[in-house]
Amino acid sequence: MIGVIYLEDYAMSISLITENSWADIVKVQEEAYIDIAPEDVSILKNKWYSSPQTCAVYLDHKGKAIAYLLAHPWASEIPPKLNEKITVIHSSTLFIHDLALSLEARGKNIGKELVQNLIDNAKAHNFVKIRLVAVQNSTGFWAKFGFINMPSEEICLSYGKDAQLMVLELET
Repeated sequence: MIGVIYLEDYAMSISLITENSWADIVKVQEEAYIDIAPEDVSILKNKWYSSPQTCAVYLDHKGKAIAYLLAHPWASEIPPKLNEKITVIHSSTLFIHDLALSLEARGKNIGKELVQNLIDNAKAHNFVKIRLVAVQNSTGFWAKFGFINMPSEEICLSYGKDAQLMVLELET
């Protein structure tokens, strides 16, 4: 499901994350999160290692990552805590750990492209649902894809005030 997208006459593409992506990912994370503290790169890499096929970067025409999405299988109803490594598991549910866009990526539908790519990828790999914790007032963005609020008292405070657990049931 990875491909090339033409935007403003520049070739941009969604690609799998590689070891060379991490310096850009750290910069994107620092720009994206204002309400919660950025996570250490070792934590982010742990999510990637657990499911590299469901993690992606959005590359600009120079090959620089300007956005990323990290998702991994997660079997629990309770979302994973931030700043903690996870164990590789098998599950029919994906958890979107992180979607972040640099300042230059905003307003260009790049987040939408990354999420739709993940949804298509999840369906192709027979996942039945996707969960996430919406932060920084992003529930409206996620609702556009069909994610619905899932009341939970089990969201770690590290997600910030007003964090909301959401779920998308995938059609097979």
